[in-house]
Amino acid sequence: PNAGKSTLLSVVSAARPKIADYPFTTLEPNLGVVGLSESRSFVIADIPGIIEGAHSGRGLGDKFLQHVERTKVLAYLVPIDGPDPQANYDMLRFEAGEYDATLATKPHVVALTKADLHPQEEEIPEVLAPEAEAVVVISAATQEGLSELKEHLWRILSSFDQQAGSESHL
Repeated sequence: PNAGKSTLLSVVSAARPKIADYPFTTLEPNLGVVGLSESRSFVIADIPGIIEGAHSGRGLGDKFLQHVERTKVLAYLVPIDGPDPQANYDMLRFEAGEYDATLATKPHVVALTKADLHPQEEEIPEVLAPEAEAVVVISAATQEGLSELKEHLWRILSSFDQQAGSESHL
């Protein structure tokens, strides 16, 4: 909750999800098409926030984790203005893996969100994610890091397309 998932979706696609400054604004998954240069595009899904215990039904929990099963790539959005970004990332990975062990093996990127809210004089918190394809610092408000994030996602998705010749979905 409050990681900026819906805001990111609204900035990188034409989707217009509900955005508000309180937890669980997103009550159902939202989809958008992300356009890149050279006529490249992929579908991105914004699901309701995952909280500790989601794999066992806490919060909006496992009702929406089922939508993640159909994705090829996961993007874990971790707000850097939170008390412990590393613990947040670790919890998200744990909840996904507890819901379905195959989710823990899916390629993923970590997007450290809300960079615009982080004091410039302070270092960005480090999130150790050795299994991640990339860790990218982003701000949907200023568009910092969005091109890099989209290109990382495209690179991963296109590797699936080359292997299987299928349509890209995030």
